[in-house]
Amino acid sequence: MISREWAVELVERRLLAEWESVGSVRSDEPSVVAGVEQHELGWLIGYNTRRFVETGDVKYMLVGNAPFLVDGLDGGLHRVVPWMCEDFLEWPDQYREKVRGEVPPRALDAEVSRLAGLGRRFDAFKAVRAAGDFGPVDARRYVDAVAAGMEPPSDLLALLPQQVRQYSAVATLSGPNPEPEGWSVVRALDGQSDRIVGGIVAT
Repeated sequence: MISREWAVELVERRLLAEWESVGSVRSDEPSVVAGVEQHELGWLIGYNTRRFVETGDVKYMLVGNAPFLVDGLDGGLHRVVPWMCEDFLEWPDQYREKVRGEVPPRALDAEVSRLAGLGRRFDAFKAVRAAGDFGPVDARRYVDAVAAGMEPPSDLLALLPQQVRQYSAVATLSGPNPEPEGWSVVRALDGQSDRIVGGIVAT
């Protein structure tokens, strides 16, 4: 598990790099970490201008600044847009599919497995025929594979409607970024683990 300290470090480096690249034209200093929240996928890290963090004055507040996500497994750095829903997929599900390759089971396979388990193989056959461009032989092969607990062959999967997703809620910035050994301990010894960032403790 990537530590909170390393996650914050990665985001601070990114904020500095962005400011040095183009942000210095618009601001006299880089944005700062404004909050850290542990998430099942890693660390969600918000940021804002230092002046807003220090004063709370909305005239200094950034608007539309989507948070960073540091992957808890490999330290990959991503920007996520929580309000971008695509094909009814919220950002965590988009992330699991795009970044981790965790594609959920096909609804068709679940239905075929259910019907075959009830001894209704002909109904399973009809469900497959209706789902894609399947001839009788291919539909039977599909049912046989699913009923046996196997992934249907790729030539059969190609007969299903292909859904292309943009995964617009997730943008990968860098990574993997493995944590150096002993990083969190060093930060703690340096008194930086719970350091004050822009007038508040980054928690």
